[in-house]
Amino acid sequence: MIHLQQHTDQQLLSLWISGDEKAFEEIYKRYFPVLVSVAWQKSGDRFIAEEVVQECMLAFYHRRGAGIANVGAYLQVILRNKLYDYFRKTLIMQQHVASAGERVAQVDDPYQRLFQEELMAGIRKSINLLPEQCRKVFLLSREEHLSNQEIAVRLGISVNTVEQHMRKALRRLRQELPPAVVVFLLMAFYYVR
Repeated sequence: MIHLQQHTDQQLLSLWISGDEKAFEEIYKRYFPVLVSVAWQKSGDRFIAEEVVQECMLAFYHRRGAGIANVGAYLQVILRNKLYDYFRKTLIMQQHVASAGERVAQVDDPYQRLFQEELMAGIRKSINLLPEQCRKVFLLSREEHLSNQEIAVRLGISVNTVEQHMRKALRRLRQELPPAVVVFLLMAFYYVR
């Protein structure tokens, strides 16, 4: 029997459509690194690139048998659309955070201002509880807006280590802070100080 690695994309696609999940695994292994590389170049962040490509492969999986003539080209189109979605959502979120920051800065109600100050203190406390290197990586990323590569150079560590620290920081902050605070106020923290 011929190994799946020796099959063409079209052969793998036919096998997958007929129910062979191993054929999809081979397509995934074949294209995941290539797509991550493209997404990383576009986003400048490996973690984001991997997340977007995961979404891309999931979308491809759910469109099984959609009359695909060229697997590589089809995946590139899905990736392009997922990247557009990511950048559009990021831009919208930044606009909302900036708008909220302006509204927060204009608040005259002392109770609301006190509430906001307590929330910001809670966020700062959670960040300060992170392990030292993890906290440094997180703050360089969020306060100074450095890329993973720039952080790695500044701290003398590998990009992979930077990504691991970011994942750890985000995971810990998600555990300690309510989801709405993590999504909204954590970003606003850097616009409204």
